[in-house]
Amino acid sequence: MIVNVIGPQGGMVQSDLHANIVLAVKSFASQLGIGRLKNNITVRVHKKVFMDDEGTQGLCEPLDERNFIVDICMYSNWLVNLAHEMVHVKQFARGELDFALVQWKSRRISENMDYWIQPWEKEARRLQFKLAEEFDKTC
Repeated sequence: MIVNVIGPQGGMVQSDLHANIVLAVKSFASQLGIGRLKNNITVRVHKKVFMDDEGTQGLCEPLDERNFIVDICMYSNWLVNLAHEMVHVKQFARGELDFALVQWKSRRISENMDYWIQPWEKEARRLQFKLAEEFDKTC
């Protein structure tokens, strides 16, 4: 697994934060059972809420089955946000969730389903704190 970390506006990230993000990504991948997959993950760090008016704190963008861009905001609990987005990486990498967000574990899902009840979001919210707590134990 290759992990790249990019700071605000494509800039650098402080070395200690960079190292922690890489360690966290690798820990989450291992915990989720995707640590041995040949994934390339680019983590883009943002200083504030981004992308929409809803207060989005993270986003996982699959480029294909092995290449992902994860955006996280640093203003809140970035570790939990990163864990949440890594669950989505696992979902895409294992084919549990399709790129159009309409197929979940071989079942068709309504495109109009409310965000909070989408099964992939429920799983990510259920696992995010467990993943972050386990990472904290190892540091």
